[in-house]
Amino acid sequence: MQIDENSLYIEAIKLAAGSVQYKNWSVQDTFMDAVSQLYQYYQNSQNIKYLETAILHIQAYLEMGFPYEQGKTVFDVILKELGTTREMKFPQKFYSAKRIKLNKLQVRSMIKKWPASPHQNMKIDEVVADIIKKVKQREAGIFYYKCAVTEDLYELVISEKEIFFHDVRRGIFYTFVV
Repeated sequence: MQIDENSLYIEAIKLAAGSVQYKNWSVQDTFMDAVSQLYQYYQNSQNIKYLETAILHIQAYLEMGFPYEQGKTVFDVILKELGTTREMKFPQKFYSAKRIKLNKLQVRSMIKKWPASPHQNMKIDEVVADIIKKVKQREAGIFYYKCAVTEDLYELVISEKEIFFHDVRRGIFYTFVV
């Protein structure tokens, strides 16, 4: 399996798992359930493909900014079965969540270009203020911010269990330090 092929699989997994947010399900819990189920399939069949698929799910989980520690027990068992470790497979510098402080400067850093234009629905300062307000008030929902000039799309997801910001074009996920 090539690295490029794995990247495509990981993006597909993130897209599929991320879609549960539209039904107000926890993305993080969905990943945990999927990885646990894949491990159970491995235990029943001894088919290594289940562990290899579980690794792809773990990588997608980490790329979405969720903490390794949440699934450490099952993740470590899977890695051990494959003869590797967290440090070797998922180096901290590549898979640490992009955590953003909930202030104007940090929130603004998540949004790449947002040029002034009469076609913009909101000015950049309004977008930043809106994100901060919604996160602080834990206003449940999925909110989209689209730049009319660059057509970059951003998604803010706020549910009872999780809050994250997704730069859709670049595939980058952020969580907030509140």
